[in-house]
Amino acid sequence: MTKNSANWRLFGGGGMLLGALLWLIALLVEGAGSGGELTSWLTIIGFLLLGVSGFFLAFGQTGSNGVVGGSVLGKIGFVAFGIGFLMLGLVPLLGVFGVSLPGELLTIGAVLLAIGGVVGAIVVYQKGVARGVARWFFFVPAVLALVWVATTLGWIAIGGNILVTIVAIAYAIAGLLFLLNRR
Repeated sequence: MTKNSANWRLFGGGGMLLGALLWLIALLVEGAGSGGELTSWLTIIGFLLLGVSGFFLAFGQTGSNGVVGGSVLGKIGFVAFGIGFLMLGLVPLLGVFGVSLPGELLTIGAVLLAIGGVVGAIVVYQKGVARGVARWFFFVPAVLALVWVATTLGWIAIGGNILVTIVAIAYAIAGLLFLLNRR
């Protein structure tokens, strides 16, 4: 990787793809009525990977500008997205080690990732660093995450895990599109 390479694709897109796939596997195993601790760990690791991917999408690696170019607003959006998923992963992870944190942190994390995702999606589209479908597709998981937050807050009712599963699939597709994106 050089300073001029678009390594946000590998680390940001790849991290998003892997994190979303782990989350999706956890949801499918849980939906099948098995898994126990496995589903918890897959979800935690998936959320942490999604969180880290937000930082790589914002800033890239080795001095690149990430998927939002030099936009400070876009960087703030993807940092909020990353912090939101890190909160969703760290609260249950710390719980495993006996550290109890307020449950409201999960709601704050979900709100951060949803709003940060929408801001990030707008800037990704405006800046045009990502090309083709990858330029606009991040709107899909970002808007779905807003609906997910609305269900979490009780504003709308959608039964079962279907919405969460669709959100995980959308993030996996977005990660794949970022990963495969060409200049």
